[in-house]
Amino acid sequence: MSTSHYPPEYLQPCLFSIEQAVVATYLDHPQLHDKEVEETYEQFKDFFQKLAKGKELYEPSSTKAARQTLIDAILEALDLREASGADSYLIMNEEYQPGGFPIPCVEALYATCFNYLRRSARFWRKERGPNGYLKFISERLPG
Repeated sequence: MSTSHYPPEYLQPCLFSIEQAVVATYLDHPQLHDKEVEETYEQFKDFFQKLAKGKELYEPSSTKAARQTLIDAILEALDLREASGADSYLIMNEEYQPGGFPIPCVEALYATCFNYLRRSARFWRKERGPNGYLKFISERLPG
């Protein structure tokens, strides 16, 4: 992966929280596949993009038990970040401008994070096979 594909340093803590939730879910549900994680990331990216534009919608969900557990774990990780104000310093801060604009709200920040994660999952799946991403992050993160 070229360095232009790496997320900015200031996104790392949020990405780490999300991927930790994914690893913990994968350890409990080893039948989970990269494709399901990619779909979940895509679902969250769309969800947060719409929320950032002021739309009201239901949280992502799935009829598959493992995927619903994954969704719940990610939502819980993000709720903890929001409750602690972990990302509030990034909002409307001129020092942090992905795409040349300040991050207008936490939902826009999350949409950006899920876009990076979706691309990473796709890259590792294509590079290492059907569970390449899950294996990659499991090797690097505590569950």
